[in-house]
Amino acid sequence: MIASLAIGAQCAGDPAVTFEVLLPSSLSKSAEWVEIGVFGGSCPNPGELAGGLPETGAIDRIAVQKGNTSPPAIGTLKKGSYGFVAIARASDCGVIGTGCTSVDVTNTRDVSIPITVTSKPTGACASDQSCVDGRCIASASPDASGTSCALSLVGAGPLGDPFAVISDVVSAPAVAVTERGFLVAYREYDRTGGSAQLTLATIDPGGALSIPVPTMLVGQCAMQDESDGIGLAYVSGGGVVASARPSCGGPSSGIDLLAVDATGHSSSNMFSPLAGAEPTLSYAHALSLSGMTTGWLAYVAGGSASVVGVSALQLQGSPKTVAPAPESRAEVSTTGQAVALLTGESGGGDAGTGSPLLSLSIGATPGDAGAPSVFPGSWGALAAAGTRAFVVADSGMTSQPVAWYALDEGGKPTSGTFAPPAMGAVIGGDVALQGDRAVFALEQSAALSLVVFDHASTVPTPLRSVQLAGDPRIPTQAGVRDGKVAVAASADEVLVAWVTGTSLTPNEAVGGWALYACSP
Repeated sequence: MIASLAIGAQCAGDPAVTFEVLLPSSLSKSAEWVEIGVFGGSCPNPGELAGGLPETGAIDRIAVQKGNTSPPAIGTLKKGSYGFVAIARASDCGVIGTGCTSVDVTNTRDVSIPITVTSKPTGACASDQSCVDGRCIASASPDASGTSCALSLVGAGPLGDPFAVISDVVSAPAVAVTERGFLVAYREYDRTGGSAQLTLATIDPGGALSIPVPTMLVGQCAMQDESDGIGLAYVSGGGVVASARPSCGGPSSGIDLLAVDATGHSSSNMFSPLAGAEPTLSYAHALSLSGMTTGWLAYVAGGSASVVGVSALQLQGSPKTVAPAPESRAEVSTTGQAVALLTGESGGGDAGTGSPLLSLSIGATPGDAGAPSVFPGSWGALAAAGTRAFVVADSGMTSQPVAWYALDEGGKPTSGTFAPPAMGAVIGGDVALQGDRAVFALEQSAALSLVVFDHASTVPTPLRSVQLAGDPRIPTQAGVRDGKVAVAASADEVLVAWVTGTSLTPNEAVGGWALYACSP
């Protein structure tokens, strides 16, 4: 990035469009980042660019660092007119130049954006912040263990090949920490052929992926809705996978429970029937274990959220309804000291905003959680540690689209909001707790990111973030949709895994994964 920076964009139905950012020679040494945003219609008012890209209105946003010879491309654009904004930033994120060009890309194949030097740099990061991906975030400072969660990439790659070429329906992935690294589990279902398989992948601490022969799930039939999630939980020595099974015209639907080990092999499979409506599992945290094969399973059936015990690969005792219809989400997390539950409405439940509501509770048992804390959210994910439950959800705010909620047993919830490094609405996410840190994996349109908060047990504060699309070593997320992403954290690493979409089109990848070091 000396005098110009060439970047690509793809127009729907048209050949690729390229555009270049033209930097004055006076900025060739001081410009560390070029931040680029695409706005529908025309350029924003020049006065709005003095502090960088406007917080709202951008269709897409990328940031390119000096020396990057393979900058990420702008996503697909429909035919029409756009304002292409370029912001030159110094190493402290201070805005040192701005420019914008309005272009109708219906016929234009090349766009140039001249940058004009600002009279006075603005927007530099504060002393307790760092300039990362062209944005100011809280600086990483060593915690009590001396680590700073650098989020340096260890390894990345695609998941397995698609199971069905034409009608492959994929569950959300589930991830877990083992004594050998990480496990990734997901189910694929062939609607036409009426068969399903469970894939268990292992990723070792060095970033090596291994996929044993997938397990075929029995009792399947064609033309069912198997787009829900699966459950995966692991404690030292072994774990369990849970998958909902349709009735297929038989006497009952229910849950398949499979024992798994740290190598990704399944040694046994048992089916537990559930009376009534067919169960579905949420995209995240449907299963949580307190022992190798003992814990809790949360599910939705007939619009009601329920939780039931798990013991020795069987459902134990009578299910307990924890939220009546209309519910679309049921998650559980047990810590040995408490059990946390998260449920979510399938329709508008807040008379003031029309937004669906999430309900969070934590207690010694599912029946001892007391009145739940309620807050708006169309999606959410749950984790717990000790006697604290932690939830990530959508906030409904454009500038700070992600909300977190922390609830201690017997206490009142605390909350906050933040913006991930990518731009646009957040359509799904997951959260993991490790030590005193909360790790969020967030999915936006064609973009995934990780955000780490420190002091999760007291007053959570931002520590570090990374946008996956900024690294060419990571599989593309250009077609990612439906919010099917999962995260797990060990003492010194973080794994994020994702599925491209619920229903894959021919030639689409199942998904991918990326492993990061959470140490100096």
